[in-house]
Amino acid sequence: MTARHETCICQEQMRNSPSFEQSIDHSCHVIELHASRGAETCTFVAFIYEKDSRRLLLHITGSDETEVIRHALMWCEKN
Repeated sequence: MTARHETCICQEQMRNSPSFEQSIDHSCHVIELHASRGAETCTFVAFIYEKDSRRLLLHITGSDETEVIRHALMWCEKN
């Protein structure tokens, strides 16, 4: 369900994406939630960035928006 991604991705590019839903500030992290809605399925992705450096730390994908956000918040709490 999770994958680590070490390269830097421009957070502003992600925010300008048509899939961008919301940004959640959580202590020293920022969670960017994106949704891809198809005719039969929806996929939600939470990108977790370091707040100060905007470095992508992790992304979490799933078909349940609430679960994706919950997993992202739990990861932020532990890290």
